[in-house]
Amino acid sequence: MKHDHAIDRFVTASFDMWRLSLTIAETLAASQAVIGARMAMFGAPGREPLAEFGRLVPEKAAAFGKAQAGAARALRTDAMRFGDIALLDWWESSIDATAAWWAPIHTQVMANARRLA
Repeated sequence: MKHDHAIDRFVTASFDMWRLSLTIAETLAASQAVIGARMAMFGAPGREPLAEFGRLVPEKAAAFGKAQAGAARALRTDAMRFGDIALLDWWESSIDATAAWWAPIHTQVMANARRLA
């Protein structure tokens, strides 16, 4: 029955990758909406969007810091769990780390898109 377990893991990893690709696509689309809203805000006559200017760098630093930490945690956890990594183990680990990396960026971008909509 080890074979069945490997098939289950493969199918689960495939769906995890599919969900991750949707998260990445949503993040990229929302990023464009945020960029468009900010460009319009910054170019509007008579407005000084200082609060929005103040968010640009700190929010990215925080989101990317969380992304790196999440990916490192996922990789460390998977390495400890698998030990001697086989191809399926490596694929699952890669998906976990990539999802952990994208999660805080997705959260921040979606929050910005909702706030600026």
